[in-house]
Amino acid sequence: MVRNALSIPLATTLLAALCPSALRAQSTNAAKIASAMAAAPASIAKDATIIDRADASGKMTLLRQGTNGWTCMPNSPKSKYVLNNAMCMDANFAEFLAAMRARKQPALKAMGVSYMLTGDQWVSNTTPSAKGPKPDNDWHHVFANIMIAYPHRSSLAGLPVKPTSKGAYVMWAETPYAHVMLPMK
Repeated sequence: MVRNALSIPLATTLLAALCPSALRAQSTNAAKIASAMAAAPASIAKDATIIDRADASGKMTLLRQGTNGWTCMPNSPKSKYVLNNAMCMDANFAEFLAAMRARKQPALKAMGVSYMLTGDQWVSNTTPSAKGPKPDNDWHHVFANIMIAYPHRSSLAGLPVKPTSKGAYVMWAETPYAHVMLPMK
């Protein structure tokens, strides 16, 4: 046991000396996995697949294979409007998100759920592609939340479309990507 304990620091030291970029990638991936796992309840995150956010070419890298059907992504690099957007979603919400990224009509067969329990970002409540505030895009601050995508838009009827921290509201109501936001704060 002591021999194994000594070999890990020695291996890490050798790895750092011989290939410092491999050690940086390892710690970067560990940080990304931790960021992604923080987005959902531990009972879901512990067995979720972890994928990295898409790179410039749209490629998403597998960081850890999961077993429970959930997929988590780490926070994007921090920016003026995004402090934390790590998320963890079930397969249905992943389909919803994939359709949105491809600018296609979502074809959900069942409700989809996504957690953003560490959420802290500014977004438009009317325009999915908005990168900043405009007079007509209802720019607002979103903290920790749960998102629910429904297969039938009629499920959203009667819900408020104005962002609030006091209860559920519909985000992107006039788009194919309308979904319910449940603020956690």
